[in-house]
Amino acid sequence: MGEQGGDKSEEPTPHRLREARQKGQIAKSREITVAFVLLLSYFMFRYFGPFMWNNLVEVPRLIFEQIPEAAHNFSLSIVGYILILALRGLALTILPIFIIAFGSTFIAEALQTGFVFSLDPLSPKIEKLNPLEGFKKMFSMQGFVELIKSLFKIFIIFYISYSAVKEELPFFPALIEAQPWDVMVTGANLVYKIAMRVGLFYIAIAILDYLYRRWEYMRNLRMTRQEVKEEYKRLEGDPQVKQRMRDLQRQVAHQRMMGAVPQADVVVTNPTHIAVALKYEQAKMKAPLLLAKGERKIAEQIRRIAEEHEISIVENEPLARSIYRTTRLNQEVSAELYQAVAEVLAYVYKIKRDRIARRKASIALSPR
Repeated sequence: MGEQGGDKSEEPTPHRLREARQKGQIAKSREITVAFVLLLSYFMFRYFGPFMWNNLVEVPRLIFEQIPEAAHNFSLSIVGYILILALRGLALTILPIFIIAFGSTFIAEALQTGFVFSLDPLSPKIEKLNPLEGFKKMFSMQGFVELIKSLFKIFIIFYISYSAVKEELPFFPALIEAQPWDVMVTGANLVYKIAMRVGLFYIAIAILDYLYRRWEYMRNLRMTRQEVKEEYKRLEGDPQVKQRMRDLQRQVAHQRMMGAVPQADVVVTNPTHIAVALKYEQAKMKAPLLLAKGERKIAEQIRRIAEEHEISIVENEPLARSIYRTTRLNQEVSAELYQAVAEVLAYVYKIKRDRIARRKASIALSPR
């Protein structure tokens, strides 16, 4: 019933997850990126702030030093030099910001996505232009969760800022008589304290948000049992067709094996449960070759074919079982069995010689 109703109760298959990943559909939280950028930016301003400030202050000082030279000897080279000084100071001021912002964003995204590159999300789709779809997203469960999360973040950030300022309130009256630089340092420390607390809060929010995104992502990719079966058929092939192919292969292999029995020199039996057919050509082979083997019905077929072609059948239970267990088709018997097989072949060759001798004798005695 659930299968017919499309109940998606099955976890997504690895192939389904790979397809979604190739399309750019991955579990990702923007909050993790925001948390990385905020924290690393705070650390940058904390430890690189003096370097950035010195470069920013150095620009006008260097420019003012060039004014006397420009007043006496104004030229395009002086203007170019002043422009280079300004651009250099600006670059050294902005470069740490750019490196931290880009690096933290890249690291946060890479940790979540594992360097996924896909153009599928950028491809134009009609449903993206449909205003009804936009309204559905606004009033969906996801939209409600985003609203609650935004309100919660605003409230917590306000509370963190208020508590940090409240802790510093007793020191504010002393700033009335303080130097401007001391006021700036105190304000900067207060901002840093608020920023660090907000950053730590954002990390906690980011972890919870990622876990929710991961759960929602896996839920959306769930499959029905029918979808799992169809995917298995598409990737692995129809089980019935594969079974028929295996049966056909076994049938062909069986016919080929039975066709090789007439070439055997001897068939060793168990006597009724196992039969193995061996062939040995001293000039061409190092050891006897296993042409056929089988149990029960197959063993019966091997014995019947051997009888039809007058191939010697020798009952030797230990040898038949050993060859059956240790030797594959069209493979030479193992060295441990050489002695036993040699004795069987010697016995068979003696029977053949006796049979030939009897035939010759009967031909010689028959009246002409």
